[in-house]
Parts: sequence; C-alpha cells; structure tokens
Amino acid sequence: MKKFVLATLAAVTIMAPQTVFAADGPELISTAVLPEIALKAASNSAIANSVENDQGILVGGVSDLYHVPGDAADIFYVVTDRGPNNDTVQPDKSSGTGFVVPTFSPIIMKVQLSGATVKILETIAITTGNGAGVTGLPNVKGYDTVPTDVRGITANSLYSLAGLDAEGLVKTATGDFWTVDEYAPSLVQLSSKGVVTKRYVPKGWKGDPTTFKAVKTIPEIYLKRKANRGFEALALSPDGRTLFVGLQSPLLNPTRAVGDASLATRILRFDIRAKVFTGEFVFGFEKVSAVDAKATKNSDLKLSAMVALDSNTLLVQERTDNSFLLSTFTIDETANILGSKWDFAATTPSLESYTGVGTNAEVEKLIAASTKKIVFNSTSIPTMPGKIEGFAVLDAQRIVVVNDNDFSFVYNVTSGLVEIGKLKTSFLTIKLPIALPTYPEAAAARYGKFCSIKGLVAGNLTCKILQDQLRWRK
Repeated sequence: MKKFVLATLAAVTIMAPQTVFAADGPELISTAVLPEIALKAASNSAIANSVENDQGILVGGVSDLYHVPGDAADIFYVVTDRGPNNDTVQPDKSSGTGFVVPTFSPIIMKVQLSGATVKILETIAITTGNGAGVTGLPNVKGYDTVPTDVRGITANSLYSLAGLDAEGLVKTATGDFWTVDEYAPSLVQLSSKGVVTKRYVPKGWKGDPTTFKAVKTIPEIYLKRKANRGFEALALSPDGRTLFVGLQSPLLNPTRAVGDASLATRILRFDIRAKVFTGEFVFGFEKVSAVDAKATKNSDLKLSAMVALDSNTLLVQERTDNSFLLSTFTIDETANILGSKWDFAATTPSLESYTGVGTNAEVEKLIAASTKKIVFNSTSIPTMPGKIEGFAVLDAQRIVVVNDNDFSFVYNVTSGLVEIGKLKTSFLTIKLPIALPTYPEAAAARYGKFCSIKGLVAGNLTCKILQDQLRWRK
C-alpha cells in the first residue's frame, strides 16, 4: 500500500476536510464512473479461459465497497455479485433465475478514484484451492432458487457447492479478504489471492464440499433465510479482530408471511482469531415509508451494507431499491441473543413477529438496547442512483457510495438476444450533514502508522507528512 500513498499524496492533501462541518445539508463532492470493460476480458485476465461468451455484457454488478483504514483516500476494493442473471419462467410456469454467463465467478477489484474516472489497479477472481473459479451458481437443489439458462431451462450442471453470491467485502492487515454470500448464507475467508479457505455456514446445511472446508457453526435457524436474501453486509472492526455480518432480510420464521412482514433482522459477530461467533444482535428497520416514500411493503427493506466505526459502533445502511438511510448503531452487550431462545424455531412468538412498536415487547426491548441514530437520508442527494449496495467511510465527514447496476442488461424474450443497457456503476463521494462520532482510521490510529489525509486528527495524533509519507504523529 505504501506506493499508492506516495503516488496520491498531492491529490489527497488537497482533499483535506474543513475544521467546521457544514450543518446546512449534505454535499455531493464528486462522481466517478467505472469504465466500460468486457466481462469476458476481466474474467479471463483473472482466470484464463473462464468465460467463452459474455453476450456483450460489461463489468458491473458491484455489491460492496471497502476502504482500508490508512490507505490513500482514493484507493478502494469492490466485489461483484454472482454475475448477470435474469428472472425466468420455467416450462412448468414456476420461477427461476437465469444465468447469462454461468462460468463467471465473482471478482474483487482494487480501484482508484480520480475525479470523474475510475482506474482498475488489480482484478482478483474468487477461486477454489484447485484454481477453478467458484462461479456464482446456487449450491443446493431444493434449497436455493432454481438456476436456469436465459430461456428458463434448468439443469443439474447449473448447481455448484462452491458457488457464491458474494456481497460484503473487507480486507485484513494480513492481506486476506472476507466476504459474505446470500446462498447458504455464509461467511467466507479468502486468501490474498482470492482462494476460498473456509466457509462458515449454518448447522444443518446440506452441502458437503471437497474444494474448501465448510464449518457449520452458524445457528441453524439461519437456514430459514429468504432465498437470495441471505448475508448481504460485512464490517471489520478497526482493530482487525472482529467481523460483523448482516442478514439482508428477516428470516422466514416461522413462515414466509411472518418474515415478509417483519421489521427485525439480525447481525452476527465473529472473532477472527478464535474463529467463533461471539454475538448476535437485533436490528430494527424503520417503517418502510421512512426509508422510501414510494414503498408500501416491509419486504422491500434490506440491510445492505455496514462499516464498523469502532469496536462496537456500526454505520448501517437500510434500503429499498430506490433509496436508503444510514444510521449509527451502537451495540449493547446485554442485547446479545446468540444461543438464546431466539435461535430456536420452536420459540413463539418468533423474533421475526416484530412488525413495529407494540407488536412484540421482548424484541422491542432488544432493539432499543442498541442505540440507533439516523445520520443520512439518500433522498437529500437528487442525483443519487438507485440500488446503492455499498459504502465506505473516509473520515468523520466524508463517505463514498457505489450502486449495483445489475450488469445493465435485459434479455429480450422475443428476439432471444441480450440487450445492453446504459446504467453505469458510479462512485459518489459525499460530505455528510453531521459528523460521525468516529471513523475507522481514527479508531485504528497508532503513532507512526500510515494515514490518508493531511490534517486529520485522532485523539492526540495528527496526520502529518514525514519523509514524503503521511503518518500519524503527535
């Protein structure tokens, strides 16, 4: 990372924040757009001959964004999801998910933002130990959504135990990556080269993979996740010791009707050193109308991304496909429900029976124990794209968000052709209307370590130039 700090020093120092935070509303600082790169070219540069025909589709489908505390302020990591797919109808009239490029595997990209442009510095495909791409295909027949081709025809070859619908992404100090996926749902450890080493899945998950180790330690109740609504959000504490895993939608517990109406989802906590889950907390969604004035169904709500501001405070995104809120969420250990009755399907009423104030007093108390405060509403930025699925925190005043353009294509049923759309992947740098209580780089600041912006202050340390490098100094 040192070479990037040096290379971008001049640009970074210009971007130093003001000492007085504007109270008159958020400000869009800049918008950078991902260049047009063929999906085939990106995939094959990471795994030779992995994609034969990309149907003209371009790189997109970004599902998360991560900034390493202390890296240059213009350097980020992103991850794509499972690849281009469309809703299909099978011959028996049941629904399916069409995989347009079934051999595509999710990719991690290191990118640099510069004004209105995005430069891709590195592309890493997620692979198994034998070097093959994991693909984005569903894992277990009868449990995951039914995979088909674009016409709605399914086949056993469209299932893969290694397949990942990758969502959240973080990078550790050792260079390893972690991601989460919506299928199992699972928490996945990757090497610095993108190789899957372990995948933590719910107890009772029926997969028995041979290309990586499946560790079945997530509470079994997570098997009740809504299809394609498993783990979506992932955060790494600034000290590098803890992961927080966010469930996108409430569990279908005990039934789909209950889960669809619920306003209570779950966040797991994982100790990286001990490799065990140490906590589970309830996150209460706002009323759907507070998140999206056009939405009417609670099932439209999703917990989509998180950043750990310190060891027990998260910045959480709750969204629909149209708009989102960001809230600080300070965890209270007394609200830890891991291993409690709420992890058992026999509990009635279930945790997911909570649909707002007055509907489940016990769950309401758990939600209230962890302090939540809304700090940003996306509708305050008129040009905000839809379906924002990832964000990163640069400092107490600035964030960067990215949209998922779903690879910007449609399948024309009449012509049988894939048609490429015009929606771009955009990175928006935004100044918040109020300062965050802390931010990852400040929480991780140590004397002599790299920092990103001249003039930043963390406790008694200040980010200063030292021998052409930015470092924390007294």
